[in-house]
Amino acid sequence: MIILTTGKAHSIYNKYINTLLKNELDASSPLLEDLFTKKDYEILLKPVLNVIKENPNASITTLRLKLFQRSGLKEIIDNFVNFTKITPGVLLDFGTYKTRDTVLCGKRQECVMEKGILVPKELDMEEDTIFDLASTSKLFTAISILKIYEMGLIDVFDSVNKYVPEFKNLEDVTVYELLKFSANIGTDKRIDSAHNPKDAEGILFSAHKRDNYLNNAYTDIGAMILRYVVERATHMSFVDFVNTEIFERVGMSDTYLNVPKEKLYRVANENYSSGINQDGTYFTRIDNVPGTVHDTKAISMGHALGIAPGHAGFFSTKDDMIKFANALIKGNIISKNLVMTMGDTATGFQEDIDHYTYFYGSLVYLKQKDPKYLSVYAPLSGKAFMSPGFAGTTLVVDPVNEISLFIGANRLHNRIYQIHPNYKDKIIVDEHNKKTYPMSNGTEKIISIDYTKEKEVMVRLALDLALQYQLLEKIYPQEKEMHLVRELN
Repeated sequence: MIILTTGKAHSIYNKYINTLLKNELDASSPLLEDLFTKKDYEILLKPVLNVIKENPNASITTLRLKLFQRSGLKEIIDNFVNFTKITPGVLLDFGTYKTRDTVLCGKRQECVMEKGILVPKELDMEEDTIFDLASTSKLFTAISILKIYEMGLIDVFDSVNKYVPEFKNLEDVTVYELLKFSANIGTDKRIDSAHNPKDAEGILFSAHKRDNYLNNAYTDIGAMILRYVVERATHMSFVDFVNTEIFERVGMSDTYLNVPKEKLYRVANENYSSGINQDGTYFTRIDNVPGTVHDTKAISMGHALGIAPGHAGFFSTKDDMIKFANALIKGNIISKNLVMTMGDTATGFQEDIDHYTYFYGSLVYLKQKDPKYLSVYAPLSGKAFMSPGFAGTTLVVDPVNEISLFIGANRLHNRIYQIHPNYKDKIIVDEHNKKTYPMSNGTEKIISIDYTKEKEVMVRLALDLALQYQLLEKIYPQEKEMHLVRELN
């Protein structure tokens, strides 16, 4: 490896910081600019200069290892899985095209039910584990809409009703509004109250615009409606279109609506999730076997019959999701210009001096001005976006800085994921901040309600490392890819 002078490395460091600052300012709203200062970037990236100075003859692999060790990421993941136990296991993959880390910790399965009793049966989290993507599936819907727009099959500023007349109440709602979460949409009844897919579809066709504008207009309904727009415009089922235009084009060979039987053993178990009802009783799902979606609307719409509902339902692996992210970054599915529009917001604005609405992009999360909101990490570019899924997945894509991150987890497996407010005072917290709930049978069950909030610490540390790795690439440019796997079990 070439040994650089301290001055040369520092020059590249300064140039990289200026590039990151420029990219950060490339946001669709002035409110999302200047969330990360030059001083912040200097603090974030200074460890790279320090580790080079302390280890002038070390390889890039060694330098990466030392940065990883100093980051605190290992300790956070270990605490996340083995002490708070907020999820049985986690797979974290992050980095650039060339420099990536995969971190594995915990189990993709803790237990199974035998004769009505949960008994231990552990399976390790592995590199090829398949995850229920839940709402991360919305990315495929957003990209499909942008794809058919690029193909000239739709105008996103047309009403939904033009393409799917069955949505008779949506004459004044455009495809664009649904894509950007800027229309508050509801249905007459809950879709998951339907007894069969035909009834569920009938409820969805009752979708209408609500008069009141909410601070947070996030909904599954818009993505479910957009699936029909894709089908009518292409004369293909949504599954077939996504398979052809995304999965096959990218080489995503392990991404499915319905996982083949021979691969079900690789699916992270989400079964035995529980909730505490308003009357204090609790329920535990025993039907969410590996390969079955957790989302009840997806089930009602006919997921088991091969119907993709548009808002959830797909399963995938970290390799496939990183292929997908890289294909977006390279402009290999839709044009790079269209990918950049994913981060354009039509929802975010300042309500008063201290309050902001939620900023959303094309069925994705963006940076947020309000620190209480789930947000894309501030050091990334203004075009970065994130797609989280309720079952535990997250995909982060920065198409400008060319950085991506994927998290796979099974945070619902053998966990309580919802508790009525009347019973939150019964939660037990131990010295590790592990939260449990006393069940009526005398046992305590682990709670995963805070998964999303706690996960963000892990995301931020991983993205810090991704930016540090990218600076290393610029200081020591080389052609070969360097993908390291770190098992923390």
